[in-house]
Amino acid sequence: MTPLALSPPRSTPEPDLSSIPQDAATVPSLAVPQALTVCLYINKHANAGPYLERRKLQALPEHFGPERPSAVLQQAVQACIDCAHQQKLVFSLVKQGYGGEMVSVSASFDGKQHLRSLPVVNSVGYVLRFLAKLCRSLLCDDLFSHQPFPRGSSACEGAQENQEGRMESDHRLNHFVD
Repeated sequence: MTPLALSPPRSTPEPDLSSIPQDAATVPSLAVPQALTVCLYINKHANAGPYLERRKLQALPEHFGPERPSAVLQQAVQACIDCAHQQKLVFSLVKQGYGGEMVSVSASFDGKQHLRSLPVVNSVGYVLRFLAKLCRSLLCDDLFSHQPFPRGSSACEGAQENQEGRMESDHRLNHFVD
């Protein structure tokens, strides 16, 4: 018997790597897509409505993110719950989510800690639509934007502070809801 007869047969031939540029073949991170991040700004001068406490809104950071959309949504919804006069009421307005990556928000009422999972989020548009609906229910429509508000911090990369940019984002926010 010859050594070739002892090696098992191959069902598929080895790929020819000679035509692949060396940098793409040696740097696997180029093949991994970049994770989507969201930066959400908070309007500390927004009408707090009847359900949120203005002084608690003032204590919030200038923005949430940049982070994954699900993390930013979780932080924003939790902030609404934490700023509520009555956490039970705001908590009841939060839509329950199922499956996939789970993030949850919590509220304390009736002597217990309550948890609710948020929907799986994978886009900026979904974050904006979800928060627009929640804020509409809370009667504080101008609370969040993906553009900085006047007199706000521009810590998120690529942000521009101007009234026109904020108005444009508000229009987009309302467009996503309808």
